[in-house]
Amino acid sequence: MTSASAYEVVQQGRPAEYLKWGPSKIAGTPGGVVTWGFLAEGTPGSTYCSIYCRGQSSALLPNFYADPRNSNLTTAKALVTLRDTFQAAFQAWSAVADVHFEYVGVDDSHKAINDPTATAPMIRIGAYAFDGLVAYLSAGVGFAPPPNGGTGAGDIFFNTNVGYQLISNAEDPAAHDFPSGGGLYMTDLYYLALHEIGHAIGLGNSSETRALMWGGQASATLTQATTRRALSDDDIAGARFLYGVTGRLPIP
Repeated sequence: MTSASAYEVVQQGRPAEYLKWGPSKIAGTPGGVVTWGFLAEGTPGSTYCSIYCRGQSSALLPNFYADPRNSNLTTAKALVTLRDTFQAAFQAWSAVADVHFEYVGVDDSHKAINDPTATAPMIRIGAYAFDGLVAYLSAGVGFAPPPNGGTGAGDIFFNTNVGYQLISNAEDPAAHDFPSGGGLYMTDLYYLALHEIGHAIGLGNSSETRALMWGGQASATLTQATTRRALSDDDIAGARFLYGVTGRLPIP
């Protein structure tokens, strides 16, 4: 297998095992089907995710720039309306490695993050007002898969304090980091979803500057979105190191 810098080792005294989905934690084994869904508004955070999930979750990204080239007006965007964006990001990873993702809807159980009974979906996506030093410097966070604590493993959260946009395509020279007339920095949500899903499947920050998982920036918010919107060779190598090359699921 091609070597890569973007992966994390399980820190349990078992160096042959990794933070990854699937029945086996051995590198190169399939991840199976990983379910994902959104958090219902009002889902409590916990000490598991610390400053990334203070208080209760929101169902909205309040600072979404729908037309940043011509306006600095924001709109509140419901996470569930962005399902296709997230699904496309999940599929980008499953297209290169043997781990697959199934959307199962909104988790309205209101089980707190890392609650031992919060078992479905496996990856929960929500929005919180980040706190502390990252309040306005970080757009998102993704927690590595099991064994990484409890049921909070694999969860992904977006910061309601910062701005977002959706760039229309991978090579968009007219895209801007700030809206016309000034405003918040606008993180490209598709890029951010790709990056945080990378963490949620077990990849760490890469040392390769062209990698989507590059860790050279303090925050995805500070990374120019137009330069890294597709998986690099390093990202693909890391995913395949953990899960092997993508394969067909068995027919039931």
